[in-house]
Amino acid sequence: MIKRAAKNLEEFLRAMRPHFLPSHRQAFRQMLARGLADHHEGEPIVVCDLTNAEIDKVGGRYYSGMVRDIIDAGFFPVFVAHLTTVSSFITKGKKSFLLENRFGVIRSLKEIQGPYLLITDRERQTPTQATTVIRMVYEHRLCESQEDVEMPFFVHPYVGARIKLPHPYRIEDRRIARLFFGGNTTEDRYSKTSIGKTYRILTRREMLDVTTETIGEGIHRPADAVEWLASGVWHPFVMFQTQKGGIPRDRWVDALASSDFFLACPGVDMPLCHNLIEAMAGGAIPILQYANYLPSPLENRVNALTFDSTESLRETVKTALGMSQAEVVQLRANVNAYYQKHLAPGCFTRRLFDGKMTRKNLLFNAYRVPR
Repeated sequence: MIKRAAKNLEEFLRAMRPHFLPSHRQAFRQMLARGLADHHEGEPIVVCDLTNAEIDKVGGRYYSGMVRDIIDAGFFPVFVAHLTTVSSFITKGKKSFLLENRFGVIRSLKEIQGPYLLITDRERQTPTQATTVIRMVYEHRLCESQEDVEMPFFVHPYVGARIKLPHPYRIEDRRIARLFFGGNTTEDRYSKTSIGKTYRILTRREMLDVTTETIGEGIHRPADAVEWLASGVWHPFVMFQTQKGGIPRDRWVDALASSDFFLACPGVDMPLCHNLIEAMAGGAIPILQYANYLPSPLENRVNALTFDSTESLRETVKTALGMSQAEVVQLRANVNAYYQKHLAPGCFTRRLFDGKMTRKNLLFNAYRVPR
């Protein structure tokens, strides 16, 4: 009870902060100055009329990913100027990657002359010019009807802004790592038992312990990522722990595209992590325990290798190490097909606004619901 009250107070103070800090008010004025000057005549518009600070959780990572996808789908995003959620495009690092793109900011929907698509979390009468309305739902729940759509997981905002996706790999090429892991493994964050209790999956540290124990001496921990990428030398398992020296951010997807399988460990307190999507963009086949947490679940031995326990993870690692090149290539081809259909830049937004339904619910927190 006390922890919940403290969390509610923290969320309230975070939501109120933009109303009092001069830096937020200055950022708000900068955003307002954009107006609609960057809009090209005839370009389809998606208006984001979002007021709830929940949209900016985790530094605005998920909101940033959604907006990036809107842009990649060929739409012009326009934001209704709410102080809390608009100033954060400048004050939050993950959303600030979007500032180099064209977008509009308006005070009122009345400023838009023609038809538009609307994403909103406000309870209001549907504007006459909104041809489709997507209602943002922050409740932690799964789809209950055809009107419900799960918000997918996107790549990290840096990757979305700086790296061309998908990686231009060739499906049939041999790679220099059979298994690969790169990421933070600090014990205080990635050994939390809460993720096991809530989602009934192994923690990141548990997955890595089982994998390293299974492989034994065949683990390569390169001191220099760039040298490893240039080496051309094959290893059964390549492992980078970012707190001990990681991979340059601009070479991250290159590293994934140099590996047959990616050990897709969970995040700190939830199963999905952006590195799963980035791995599939590079054609790395995921090894994971949460295949059904994607809106379109991955399938074992079709486009992923899945496991459900410590022992089955050991067997899965052995399976990956023992696969022939032909088997790996077939799995990679399936990963590529899945990525192009479900995860490639812009495909979610096109799917969201496709079809005859003019009203849908976008479930912002579905990925946090235990399955």
